[in-house]
Amino acid sequence: MEEFLNNLYSNSSIPFVSALAFCPYSGVLFFGMLIPMTVSTSGLHLPVIFAIATGVPVIMFAWVIAYIISGMGNLYKRIKYFEFWFRKAVAVLFISIGVYYIIAVWF
Repeated sequence: MEEFLNNLYSNSSIPFVSALAFCPYSGVLFFGMLIPMTVSTSGLHLPVIFAIATGVPVIMFAWVIAYIISGMGNLYKRIKYFEFWFRKAVAVLFISIGVYYIIAVWF
C-alpha cells in the first residue's frame, strides 16, 4: 500500500502543481466571464471551445516533455560510451607523461 501511495504521489505531483498554478486564472475566466457570456447567448459552444483551447497547449507541452525524457536513455548510453574511451585515453596520456618524466630524470 505504501508503494502505491508513493507512486500515486510521484505520478500526480506535476499535474497537481500545474493545476494550482493555472486554476485561479482559469477559474476567473471560466466562471467570471465565460459562463455569463454563455447564458446570454444561445448554445453551449463557448465552454467547448474554451476546453479545447486550454487543453491543447497542455497536451502539446506534455508530449514535448515525454519526447525529451524518452531520449534521455539514448543520451546516457552515448555519455557512457564516451566516458569509457575518454578514461582509456586519459590513462594512456598519464602513463605516457609518467614515462617521459622517468626518462627525463634518469637519463
